[in-house]
Amino acid sequence: MDPFVSALEELAEALMAGEDPEQALPDIAEEHGLPIPALRNRAVRALGPLETYKQRQAELKKEREQTARRRDPVFAGASFLAAVASLSPKLSPEERQGEIERLAEEYDVDPAAHKEAIERLRRR
Repeated sequence: MDPFVSALEELAEALMAGEDPEQALPDIAEEHGLPIPALRNRAVRALGPLETYKQRQAELKKEREQTARRRDPVFAGASFLAAVASLSPKLSPEERQGEIERLAEEYDVDPAAHKEAIERLRRR
């Protein structure tokens, strides 16, 4: 197997764990017997800018989740209600309503369609 493949996989894992690319690259390159510049060049081509890899992966995950919710309205509604249930009980009624509206937009649901469920959650 190409040593770059396993090195790139390890580097991606390190970046997702929050490691600094400048520290992870030399360690991984040495471990796999690869020149640091070659691994860096291959990584940038495969993963994009290393400094923003973790952030971009989080954004992609969020986009995939939003796409899944748009395709499945039941999933979207359940996810929305779970997010509403996790709102802080210390929020004022106005703040809570603002958060519910923000969540409705994020989950692409109509809060009026879930009004009864939201009211039941409020009573807990």
